[in-house]
Amino acid sequence: MTRLAALLGKQGARVVVLLVILGVSGLFLGLAAGYPLSKIQFEESDAVRIDQSQLAGEVDPASAVVTQADLPIGWEEGDPALAGFGLLGAEFCGEEVPLPTALSDVETAVFANPGDASFLIVQAVRLDRWQSAKTYVDDVGSAVGECEQFYRTGLDGSRVQVDIDDGTSEPPITDYVSRSFVAQDGESVQTWSMMAVGDVVVAMLHGGPARPPEGFLSELEDKILIRVDPADFAPGGVAPTTTSTTVAGDVTGTTVLEGGAADESGTPTVPPPADAAEPGN
Repeated sequence: MTRLAALLGKQGARVVVLLVILGVSGLFLGLAAGYPLSKIQFEESDAVRIDQSQLAGEVDPASAVVTQADLPIGWEEGDPALAGFGLLGAEFCGEEVPLPTALSDVETAVFANPGDASFLIVQAVRLDRWQSAKTYVDDVGSAVGECEQFYRTGLDGSRVQVDIDDGTSEPPITDYVSRSFVAQDGESVQTWSMMAVGDVVVAMLHGGPARPPEGFLSELEDKILIRVDPADFAPGGVAPTTTSTTVAGDVTGTTVLEGGAADESGTPTVPPPADAAEPGN
């Protein structure tokens, strides 16, 4: 009996030691597994996660491109030939990202700003499935996410290094990618974005000697999203935006509605002086 007790005592001691070892090792394993997760700082984002399946077949590609009324003063229609330099179906960092099966023509709008020698190319196309649109945007994001720079041939045949930098400041939706291509010769910067809305992919490219003004692309993206998905982006309707301007020779203020129309309701009409001349063109 004494021997059995001693044996059980030894076995019990071994079990206790084993449990301690397992407990300590488990603790360290738990710390090792938990430490990285507890230290990860997740960035907060206001990007909207839209229900892509509900929008499939509902978004008109023609409504998903920028119009003249969407743009600030100074922009005008550009050379249609630039449409061939849009993003859809292009290579990214030397990697070909094939555009999935399209069920519509590619809608394209081209604009130019002579004031700063910049241009804007906007494209939209409906694909065969909403999953295809999402996957295409993800594939483009993966392609540009795997390189920091690439090279392209300049107009004079020289080899130009192009660095990849951040694009727009804040993504409007989750299925979205944006970057800036900055040529190291100082000649050009191309800032672009691409997003999937239902089964439609919208691509926007601003090019010029410098980056676009802060918020330029973001404001255009918001206007497109309000048009094509008002349930998520304009649930209470869109309030008309007005800009208060003073017309030369007019003692009253004239409110210019978005789109260029003048709203003079409630404004007293002041007859022009008898000797008033026609303004020069």
